[in-house]
Amino acid sequence: MKIGLVADPQYADKPTKGNRYYSESLLKLEEAIDTFNYENIDFVQNLGDIIDVEWASYDAIMPIYQKLKPGIENYQLLGNHDFSIDTTRMKNLLEKLSMPNYYYSYVKNGWRFIVLDATDYSYFSNSLHNYDTNQIDSYYENTMEKSNQYRWNSAIGMEQQKWLEKQLDSAKTLDQKVILFSHLPVRPKGDIHNLWNDYEIISLIENSSNVVAFINGHNHSGDYIFKNGVHYITLFGMVDTMISSYGILEIYQDSLVLNGYGNQKQMVLNIGNDD
Repeated sequence: MKIGLVADPQYADKPTKGNRYYSESLLKLEEAIDTFNYENIDFVQNLGDIIDVEWASYDAIMPIYQKLKPGIENYQLLGNHDFSIDTTRMKNLLEKLSMPNYYYSYVKNGWRFIVLDATDYSYFSNSLHNYDTNQIDSYYENTMEKSNQYRWNSAIGMEQQKWLEKQLDSAKTLDQKVILFSHLPVRPKGDIHNLWNDYEIISLIENSSNVVAFINGHNHSGDYIFKNGVHYITLFGMVDTMISSYGILEIYQDSLVLNGYGNQKQMVLNIGNDD
C-alpha cells in the first residue's frame, strides 16, 4: 500500500510570520495532491491543523483534496488549530471535513488504521463537547512540572481509551497489523507537544503486539523514535517551510518506507525488529 501523509498545513490568508508560510499552504497542498495522483497512492491521511484561525479558510483549502483521482480516499482528523474558529461553527467540523466521527478506524489490505481524536479533552474544544471542566482541569494539572503543560495540548478521555482497547483487541483477533494516526504525539518522553495523558495511551499501544506505528503531526519540526516495538513518527509541518513537506508511506510485508518530499525526511523502518 501507498499512503499520502500531510501534517499541519495551517492555511490562512495572512502574511508569513517567522517560518510559518500560512498562505502558501494552498500551493504546497496542490503539489502534494499532484504527487499523490502521479504515484497512484491508495489513500490520503491528514494529521490535523488544516487551517490556522478562520472558518472561511476551510472553503479555500478543502476543495484541493477533491482533485484526488477517483478511488483515492481522503481521511481527516482534528488538530488544535481546527478549533480556532467561531464556537458556533464547531458543530459543523465533522461535516466540513467529511469525517464519520471524532475518532474512527478503517481496514485496508489486512491492516487496521485507527484515527484518534487527540483534541478530545481540551480547553479549546470544550465549547463543542461540554465535558465537566473539572475533568479537563484534572488532566491539565497532572502535567504540573512536566514539559507538556500547555493549554494547546489535550488528552484522550476514558471513553475513547476503552474504544481504542477494543479496536486493538479486535485487530489482534483478526490478525491485523495496526497503524495509529493522531494529531498530538505521545513519544518521545518529555516532548512539549505530547498528550497530557501520553503515558495512558502508550500503555495501551505498547501492550498490543500488533501495533507497528504511531504517526502524528503537531510538532512542526518532525521527530522519530523506536520504542518497545513501535515506530513513533512525527511528520514535519507543511506550514513551516518555503518549499513544502509531505510524505508517502509505503507498506511492505517486513518494512515501512517513508518517502519524504520537501523538508520531510526519508525513513526505512523494519517491522518486528529493532531499528
